Amino acid sequence: MELLPKASVSSGDVSQHKKAVKKFSIRSVFSVNASDVFKLIVVLLILYFIVSKVNKSDIEQIETQSYLLQPNLNDIYFLDIKELTNNVRPKERYRVAKVVDITGSIVTLRYGNLLYPNQQSVIDGIRYGQLRYHEYLEPKRYDFSLESLHGLFEKGAIYKVKRPVHDVLYGNNVSPDKNEIDKENPQIFIPGKREFIEANAVAKSKHIEDYIEQSFTLWQQSAKLGYAKGQVALAQAYLSSEYTKDLNLALYWFKQAALQSNKAGILKYEIVCKQVEQCNIVDFFQQLQSAGVNIKVREIDFSLSKRSVIN
Repeated sequence: MELLPKASVSSGDVSQHKKAVKKFSIRSVFSVNASDVFKLIVVLLILYFIVSKVNKSDIEQIETQSYLLQPNLNDIYFLDIKELTNNVRPKERYRVAKVVDITGSIVTLRYGNLLYPNQQSVIDGIRYGQLRYHEYLEPKRYDFSLESLHGLFEKGAIYKVKRPVHDVLYGNNVSPDKNEIDKENPQIFIPGKREFIEANAVAKSKHIEDYIEQSFTLWQQSAKLGYAKGQVALAQAYLSSEYTKDLNLALYWFKQAALQSNKAGILKYEIVCKQVEQCNIVDFFQQLQSAGVNIKVREIDFSLSKRSVIN
């Protein structure tokens, strides 16, 4: 029986075969590794996105609690109306409110006219400049104590608070365009105005060791000279524990400003009056009318919830 002749294999063929096998192996490994690396990158990106969202949410919650404890004018409150009232449209439950006044520990809000279907649409509304319209905020004002605001946050009715930087939030202004010119002619001398301006400047200069005493003294001078804005500022100081807290003196100076038809004096007197047992708001409005002050009395007792917003 004849055996088949062995195939002759040259050393060159063996070398090429080894190179081909090695090349195939490298490509296979590279292909597998590239696929794994891509999957790993995708997973890491997803995890990063999730962690970023969680961290952002945590930061916003911390900021919100801080802003509720120490509110500023123009703070923007993000509200879930469903947690405030059952009278909500099926697909529109979110809106915003803006801090328009702070009197002692009472924060006054005005609510936006628009309702939104989801939280992102609220942000988009701000980004598109809706808060810049003069009629965006309802004229009605709502007074809240710091405690009641915290309660609304715990309840979920306030789910976020943002503080604009230089009146800008989400890339757009949150206040109407200011085209009005100060009605007070700077060329006309008004007693108490200079002291009022100086007091405000000193109050912001916290690097001055006795800035509290200096600003308080200047506000007193302005108020005693009959300048309505100085009287309101002095009354505000009497509501602050940083100065000399005295609700009765605060009421006195708010009334002096109110008798000059100062709107802030009228509104703030009403807020403080509710906190002083012997204060009668009806007598106050009668005194204003007797003095010839043209006033439009807003509803005294109102609330979005079943209980009073001022504790």
